[in-house]
Amino acid sequence: MSAPAVSLGSRQRRNVFFLTLVLSLVAFLWLFPFVFSFLASFKTGNELLSNIWGLPESFDTANYESAFRGMKYARSFGNSMFVSVSVALLQCATGTLAAFAFARMRFPGKELVFMLFLATLMIPGTVTLTANFLILSKLDWIDTYWALIVPHGASGFAIFLLRQFFMTVPIELEEAARLDGAGRLRFLWSILLPLARPAITTVFIFQFIGNYNDFLWPLIMTSSESLRVVQIALSIFTDLEATANYGPLMAAAILTMVPTIVLFAFMQRAFIRGITRSGLK
Repeated sequence: MSAPAVSLGSRQRRNVFFLTLVLSLVAFLWLFPFVFSFLASFKTGNELLSNIWGLPESFDTANYESAFRGMKYARSFGNSMFVSVSVALLQCATGTLAAFAFARMRFPGKELVFMLFLATLMIPGTVTLTANFLILSKLDWIDTYWALIVPHGASGFAIFLLRQFFMTVPIELEEAARLDGAGRLRFLWSILLPLARPAITTVFIFQFIGNYNDFLWPLIMTSSESLRVVQIALSIFTDLEATANYGPLMAAAILTMVPTIVLFAFMQRAFIRGITRSGLK
């Protein structure tokens, strides 16, 4: 083997080693707060002060029971799931129809309208907060599920990602479907949607997590306890327990984080396929 080949092989091994080292460090920085919170959620207040870095003496669920009761977790979690799933499904539906129109149909001003949709991605939600509140107030939707779901029913990001995916599907496939007598909606429902499952899954995950973690919008739009979502419940519970005991706070944080982690763990392959096939890098 020649010297240049040996040198190239050793250089590649060094690059792989340093890349692995950097990625391991990044993974540690991301995982450490979660692991620390998980271990602390089983400790008593005195144990947290005397043994903050060590393992808990016993994996007692008292902190979780306290957080579950204090947050009224069953109700707030149910509200968050209902709102987040509803918004994600609604955005998948509206995003699919709009993306299909932008990718497959011809109409005057199509590119201009699409650019206007993309421009909405650059507008912070706080800019339109007052206007949305006034509109919902006129509709008498304040402190209802409608206020939490309908204003988020469409997304420029969902339209963009699905349009990019639809444009990768060969036009010959649609022409063949037309020859077989399929109309536009039939082609969309029977051929395009099954192919777009990874991209739709990606949109669903993005929008579910975004709405599940949303704090400001539910805080402004709802006031009754029956509509309280898990992020609001966590904030109120934190205010009540902040000066007393950190164990239940850690347990409450874990209860809040687990659903999104589980969702991504089960759907990560489809998520990655959707990202790569839609050209979103």
